[in-house]
Amino acid sequence: PVNPDLLFLGTEFGLYISVDGGAGWARFTGDLPMVPVHDLDIHPREHDLIVGTHGRGIYILDDLTPLRALTQEVVDSKFALLPARDAVMVLNSPTFGFGGDDEFVGRNPPAAASIFYYQSRRHIFGDLKVEVYDADGELITTLPGGKRKGMNRVDWPMRLKAPKLPAATSLAPAFVGPRVPEGTYTYKVKKGKQTYEGSVSLVKDPRAKHSDEDRALQQELALELYALLERLTYTVDAATDLRDQARARADGMDERNRVARRLNDFADALEEFRSALVSTSEAGPISGDEKLREKLANVYGAVTGYDGRPTRSQIDRTVVLKGQLESAETDFGARSSGRDFDTLNTQLGGRGLDELVVMTREAWKQKQEKGGATRTTVSVKQLRRLLTGPVALPLLGL
Repeated sequence: PVNPDLLFLGTEFGLYISVDGGAGWARFTGDLPMVPVHDLDIHPREHDLIVGTHGRGIYILDDLTPLRALTQEVVDSKFALLPARDAVMVLNSPTFGFGGDDEFVGRNPPAAASIFYYQSRRHIFGDLKVEVYDADGELITTLPGGKRKGMNRVDWPMRLKAPKLPAATSLAPAFVGPRVPEGTYTYKVKKGKQTYEGSVSLVKDPRAKHSDEDRALQQELALELYALLERLTYTVDAATDLRDQARARADGMDERNRVARRLNDFADALEEFRSALVSTSEAGPISGDEKLREKLANVYGAVTGYDGRPTRSQIDRTVVLKGQLESAETDFGARSSGRDFDTLNTQLGGRGLDELVVMTREAWKQKQEKGGATRTTVSVKQLRRLLTGPVALPLLGL
């Protein structure tokens, strides 16, 4: 109904697509098996292709927008960005079901904004990366792009990365990052020496009854809690690292040595400090042991799990927990500096041993980035800008 050259054909051997009015055809292979296709329909609102198969259920091809733009001119080009429909930030709706064996099972589309591009051949030499920028033109993150021939789809979950949490023995409900506000986000695809610029738009769920003011308050509080969790994680990790340094220095000394005793006492005090901030119960992940880590994560999970206005108790609780975190940061600062700390380092230096070094925030961030999969580091400045303007975050190449 939009592009008359885009045709779909159901056959006994799967789905075929033509982008040139039927002159040429290609079999569609995107997770659709080679089954008889007995019916086809295009959803007038969602612009999805609905595929009815024989004996294998219904298949939904999400968003025909990029296919409609896949003209012969685009196919003949080396590289082209393709449009996508606006990404709806669907309301959170967790469900718990206990269906029988005959239950209908369908996989929902990902809660993500999709970015599409086409390349006539597989990218082999040089980088193919995506650089994402905020509203002020500041680079937020750089991620690898898909290199395969044909159409590539990148799904972006419209959230920050899950918050960093210090190690502990209990579970904490902070499994996903906070959502970014709706708006237009920009990105650049850099393919070798060529740069292609595009944008993607996020819109709120039309079913949402929350006012813009309530949504803004929810986003603001979620980002504040997100930043508090990162501050807590750094403080605990820095204390743990300093504890391990002290014990490593003491391991090479006689236990009766005065410096060794001071090192062990210092390490024990840091472990006591850490244990006051995170769960250390031996009862396991569901022990119910709650320290500052678990309390912050509980409020964070409640706020990010609901798109509307936070409750007064959640707002007040955040203020209280923020104060406790600031006290912990001050306490750690006193333990890792001052006369006693300097004296201990002087004694270590006198014995030809390395002094104790407090891990900096920058070194901690680098360690986090090297320690796992692709991570996005967002500064407090960038977090604040999320409240006043759109900013693009990780694009997860599929």
